[in-house]
Amino acid sequence: MKHLRKLLTLVVALVMTLGLVAPTMAEETPKEPDYDKPLKVTGLAEGDTVKFYQVIKWVGETTDKSDVSGWKAVSPFDTYLTKDKLTAILVGYPATPEGKDPETGETIPAKEAVPATGITSEIAGELAKLAKTGVDVATAKDGETYTATYQNEEAGMWMVLVTPKDAGTIYNPVFVSADYNKDKGHEGNVAINDQYSGDAVAKKSSIPLTKTAKNDADYNKDNAKTTAVGDTVTFEVTTAIPAYGNVYADPHFVLTDKLTDLKLKKDATDDTKYDVVVSGVPATYKDAEDTDQPTYTISATDAGYSVTFAPGYLKTLKAPVTNVKITYKAIVIDTALKAVNEEDNEVYIEFSHDPNKQDDYKMKKDSTQHYTFSIDAEGAGEGDKVKGKKTSEVVKIGVNADGTPITETTETSEITDTEKWTGPLEGAEFGLFTDQACTTPYKAKNADGTPGTTAMTATTGADGRMNFKGLDAGTYYLKELNAPAGYVTNSTVHTIVITAETETVEVTEWWNGTEWVSEKPASGTAKEVTYETEVLKSYKVTIDGQDTATYTFKNEKKTNSTDIDWETAELVEHPFELENTKGTELPSTGGMGTTLFYVVGTLLVLGAGVVLVSKRRITE
Repeated sequence: MKHLRKLLTLVVALVMTLGLVAPTMAEETPKEPDYDKPLKVTGLAEGDTVKFYQVIKWVGETTDKSDVSGWKAVSPFDTYLTKDKLTAILVGYPATPEGKDPETGETIPAKEAVPATGITSEIAGELAKLAKTGVDVATAKDGETYTATYQNEEAGMWMVLVTPKDAGTIYNPVFVSADYNKDKGHEGNVAINDQYSGDAVAKKSSIPLTKTAKNDADYNKDNAKTTAVGDTVTFEVTTAIPAYGNVYADPHFVLTDKLTDLKLKKDATDDTKYDVVVSGVPATYKDAEDTDQPTYTISATDAGYSVTFAPGYLKTLKAPVTNVKITYKAIVIDTALKAVNEEDNEVYIEFSHDPNKQDDYKMKKDSTQHYTFSIDAEGAGEGDKVKGKKTSEVVKIGVNADGTPITETTETSEITDTEKWTGPLEGAEFGLFTDQACTTPYKAKNADGTPGTTAMTATTGADGRMNFKGLDAGTYYLKELNAPAGYVTNSTVHTIVITAETETVEVTEWWNGTEWVSEKPASGTAKEVTYETEVLKSYKVTIDGQDTATYTFKNEKKTNSTDIDWETAELVEHPFELENTKGTELPSTGGMGTTLFYVVGTLLVLGAGVVLVSKRRITE
């Protein structure tokens, strides 16, 4: 019994020992492959759309001649990733000694070893074009950015294409991999994450577009928010070109700037060219044949210009973005006589953004608005409510010495029906001045933007109105120069102030292929853009401190984005009446003037004196 007990003890100990060893032996040869899991892409933004496409997968030991060391391209990418290309990407080519072709007998030169190339930008672009059905992966906030996590179920390499929510962002294709671990005993596999790991940061470019304006000779110093006809406005457009590299076979980046009621200024030294200056990029670049080629071309007319960047140059860009600045000058032109004339200037870019849809372009837009005013302009605006009506800030009337109107003629404001006046006076000439003493006449600039030489004057019509057009906002002084025949000139100096208020609004528009529209087309593939710009909110005319006209616009209901909407404007008028009194004013200038009367009067006085002296002498 004693020996039997010892034997049983040894058996139990042996069983327990084997029980401990068995799990350890099993771990050395796992049943499931050991690969990176899950795959992550970081550096994304809220609202981005993410798709994972498997490009290469692990097939292990097979008789398939298309695989490379156990790895194989996945359809549809296998049409591009042939065995030779896959070999170049994954393992490269080993060195081979000089030999002979067994079929032709020709000498085959020796080759040096070529290391694996990995996924170049050109290969990335070709693969992106082939992408069809991917796996949508949601994004989740991870610190300051967002992350997309893909729960892969096998080893391989995936291409990740990101569609940004922001129209001004571009993502290049991202590659992540889940590779077998060589240390676990898997033979023939390739660590394809030598260049790509299970985690990757999405490389993106942000494309801004901004247009600003300034006017060094601005009458009221408001930095070109309001302008006068003939003003020269300097514009600056800034943007950035993304790092297209070779991801895009034929990248596209075009900037277009259109002017309304402005004229693009020509080069001061060459009137056959327009003064559009592009900076931030070289004038030329080297093409594949090492020949200098123009980086961009400029197409321009009086109404604007376009800058088209050469696809060959775009493919040389490797930096995240290349900043570009375009400057030019434009002259405010007189196209219509209206209460407010709007100079609307829109700039937009059209650019490649998706390597999977290389013929599709995104668009981005910005604009500036500038406003020119008139006093008692003939046309108020284009809205249905006031179309064809006239503003009435100032009216000239004739009165008797007691202040009663000369005639029974009545004029009614065509905007505010409760305002009317009698006795409108035609033929009164007024001058506009920049100083209260009225020694410096206001002179409109010439059509080429040079200083004007002719004083601005206006003569009242049959309705008693006068028209001073093309004015900047600011302070002016009005004085009557000549009264109509039979009336006394009113020498009172009147202070006129035009005040404009602007506001920033958000505008959404659609490009229908030929123009920008404010309503989404019912069909087609219109491009939508949203941007902020500064528009006219209201303007007011005061004379001698009295509010004579106030115009307030509701910009959220525009018929065409940034245009002034007269139809929804709130219009209030209290015309300022300027009087001329009936009577005869003795001339003081021109011809003999009053000098004749002074001379005659003096002679009469002298004659009377002579007669008086003569009578005294006779009496004596």
